Amino acid sequence: MSKDKIERKEGDPLGNVQRIPVGFPPIVREVIKRHVGVLGNSESEVVKNIVLIYLTERGLLKTQTTKTREGRK
Repeated sequence: MSKDKIERKEGDPLGNVQRIPVGFPPIVREVIKRHVGVLGNSESEVVKNIVLIYLTERGLLKTQTTKTREGRK
């Protein structure tokens, strides 16, 4: 197993999770740090949750999940 992938349980709607290294300018990093404890327990959880919230609000996550489920049938 690659160190960049985390295996998930069978039937998990998100499937295998892949880590993606990202960099942020200092001002964005400060915003992320201020939200630790509010949007997640670590900086990485805060970033993950911000991305998931954004995708959900735009309807992109639901659309992708539906397409994935339809493809499995």
